[in-house]
Amino acid sequence: MVPIPPPTLMESKLIMPKKCTVTPTEWDQATDLFELGFRHAKDLALELGVSPQTVMREMRRRGAKKGSRAFETVVDLETQLDRKLRHRVYLKAEADRLAVERSMATLTMLDGMMAALLEGDRQGDLTLAGDVIEITGSAFGLVSSSSRRRERS
Repeated sequence: MVPIPPPTLMESKLIMPKKCTVTPTEWDQATDLFELGFRHAKDLALELGVSPQTVMREMRRRGAKKGSRAFETVVDLETQLDRKLRHRVYLKAEADRLAVERSMATLTMLDGMMAALLEGDRQGDLTLAGDVIEITGSAFGLVSSSSRRRERS
């Protein structure tokens, strides 16, 4: 048997993989993702280029527990949903307010038309209310008989 000589310094560097260094900032971000429950140790290991055991060892050193801060994401989500709901309620209230204003304007216009009709009836000449009726009709998109006569001519 021929004894195998120990590897030289140059050969040992070729055999041993390069040690990966992860910055403290990267570990902080990984710890946050781990505690919030967004990533597993295996996923973090792939992202950082280390083994899952190394990730778990570092998490234990930092006192991090998987998903221990998951409630923070729930609070953020509740806040966003609450804000969206308040915005929808505001938009609905604004639409309702505009609808009430339109209804009030319509009632005011119809009241004016009725008052003109009653005044015309009191005086015995309903044609006195013609202008008010035509304005009210045009507001509702109706074409009056006098404007139809003008169109035919």
